[in-house]
Amino acid sequence: MLRTEKVLLLRSLQGRSMRVVREHYLRPDVPCGSALFPQPALLFYGKLLSDDVTHYVVPDWKVLQDYLEILEFPELKGLVFMQTACQAMQQQKGRRQHNKLRNLVRDARHDCIVFFNEFQLLSYLPRERGESLEKWQTRSIYNASVWYYNHFSGQMPIVMVTEDEEAVQLFGSETEGVFVISFKNYLDNFWPDLKAAHELLDSILQSRRERESESHENSGKEYPEHLPTEILEAGIKSGLYIQGVLSVNKHRAQVEAFMRFQGTSNKEKGEDQFSLRHSALLYYGGFS
Repeated sequence: MLRTEKVLLLRSLQGRSMRVVREHYLRPDVPCGSALFPQPALLFYGKLLSDDVTHYVVPDWKVLQDYLEILEFPELKGLVFMQTACQAMQQQKGRRQHNKLRNLVRDARHDCIVFFNEFQLLSYLPRERGESLEKWQTRSIYNASVWYYNHFSGQMPIVMVTEDEEAVQLFGSETEGVFVISFKNYLDNFWPDLKAAHELLDSILQSRRERESESHENSGKEYPEHLPTEILEAGIKSGLYIQGVLSVNKHRAQVEAFMRFQGTSNKEKGEDQFSLRHSALLYYGGFS
């Protein structure tokens, strides 16, 4: 066993960055989880990858995040989820999506496992100085894919699917027996008749394009404005609009709210609150 140190940059609840150094242990006997090289005593979830498939599939972290619903198709077999990709998905998508992945791995009907590549002595790849997290994650997953292929002495081809075009160009022909292609190309070439998977992929891609288009139109704003700012400012100056603050009673949010106008005295403010209570409720539909 080899002990190393892993440096993490974490952010506190107050928004401050913290540099955390943790001990990181590497060992050579982390199981591959395949029936080609079984180590039952060390297996997680009691599963072994099938040895009667034509290849093993290793999704990159981005593929795992965006296309988990497609990877759940029982027709897709020999799936190896690298620890690096699983951790990246949990950080980006949260615990709910991570639990969904865990349930998939535990399900005996699906031919997939998790390989702890960051604890395997020969597959672990430290992050280089100045390297982005995303590039390191992709490089780590590719390095673990190469280890998988060499571990089986070339008996099983490995197909790494990624959304990183640069990785396809860089690693696509680097190692014989380890293929790096896009996820769409993988479905087109290996599963051309799996119509449901292609339809779901098209739906996901279309939804992504629509979100990107809306984000571009909103110029980075989280929500589109009802009226342009210049129209609102002109309306306030002309007296067409009144500027104020809507305060909702947190204990009776569905039935009580008040409008506080700027530039009014306390007496006027109280009268305005009383007179506008019912009109505000009518306008907002009772806050239902």
